Amino acid sequence: MKILQVAANTRYGGMPFHVLTLSRALIARGHQVEVLSMDSGPMTALFRAEGIPIYTTPELGQKAKRNPLLALRVTKQIRRQISKSAPDIVHSHGPRAHFFSALAVRRRPSPALVTSVHGSYTQFTVGNRSEFGGLKRRIQKLQYGGIDRLAARYSSRMVAVCEATKRELVNDLKIDSAKITVVPNGIEDRRPDEESVAAVRKAFGFGGQERIAVYVGRLAFHKGIADLFAAAEIVTASAPHARFLIVGEGPMEDELSRRVEMGPLAGKVFFAGRREDVPQLIGASDLFVLPSFSEGLPLTLLEAAMVGRAMVATDVGGISDVVQAGVTGTLVRPRDPVGLARGIKTLLGDDTGLKRMGDAARQLWEQKFTVDNMVEKMEQVYISAT
Repeated sequence: MKILQVAANTRYGGMPFHVLTLSRALIARGHQVEVLSMDSGPMTALFRAEGIPIYTTPELGQKAKRNPLLALRVTKQIRRQISKSAPDIVHSHGPRAHFFSALAVRRRPSPALVTSVHGSYTQFTVGNRSEFGGLKRRIQKLQYGGIDRLAARYSSRMVAVCEATKRELVNDLKIDSAKITVVPNGIEDRRPDEESVAAVRKAFGFGGQERIAVYVGRLAFHKGIADLFAAAEIVTASAPHARFLIVGEGPMEDELSRRVEMGPLAGKVFFAGRREDVPQLIGASDLFVLPSFSEGLPLTLLEAAMVGRAMVATDVGGISDVVQAGVTGTLVRPRDPVGLARGIKTLLGDDTGLKRMGDAARQLWEQKFTVDNMVEKMEQVYISAT
């Protein structure tokens, strides 16, 4: 089968990594895969390094949302790529990719369109620094909800990464549930060995007494990162051996660095920046933390489960598919630093619980979130779409 994956971007993040993992797995199973990205982000080189053909629309994709004429040019460019690639399936990822792909396949004959909805349309109403208010919030919901409705109209099949996303598409946007298949994300087995884990702990100066909570993700408002730092202050005030390892980069990085330098978190919080050895960093830690305000099915949680680490996370989106309360971790309410601190402190002080939940998390990954599981289900979606 020939598949053209259309990605909204190739910046570092969960969605582009998903497209890369899916493309690699499909090729390994004998399919022909090409990728079209709405920008030329840094992950473009990763696709090319693996021999996956990738095309970009860098001059058009980033500006088209503000210029209707450019939007027409993007649509024509996608049509030209469809004509050149002659795929059996066009598979779009991300709102911008859904919008242009839907417009491109309106003209018949066209290949079947499959749309992967990676997250709640409401998550796009969460701003960088504060919630959108009033009219702007309603406009944003109409915009992104409208894109999902447009995608549903022209898609042969829609894919939701978790049941929570499917429920929102059906209940809020009134999309036919029969058109939507839940295909959980899958990640490769990259469980680190003891030697690499020990090297990471040594590099950060962690000895045997420290208990490490790790966060991996964007340093951005909607990820709840400010709540994590507030929780860290509460935890470290009464748990002197607690440490926090922050992996990632983003718009709040400088602000958070100053907060550490000038406050009680000095020597307690460590910034790792963007890293390629995320499994090793998670493996060097005792607990994984994700305090997001809104999510679909985060790949970082799947990485924590794959490594075999207990988790504390907010109960939003599809997070509870991975963080099963009392089994693989602890769920807390979003925007509740005190509750987040309580969950972190309790687990960091419970070595037996950490081991039991970490083992359960690894078993859950093996059962539900492997690449083989994901690609087998996606192949069935493609077959049903054609």
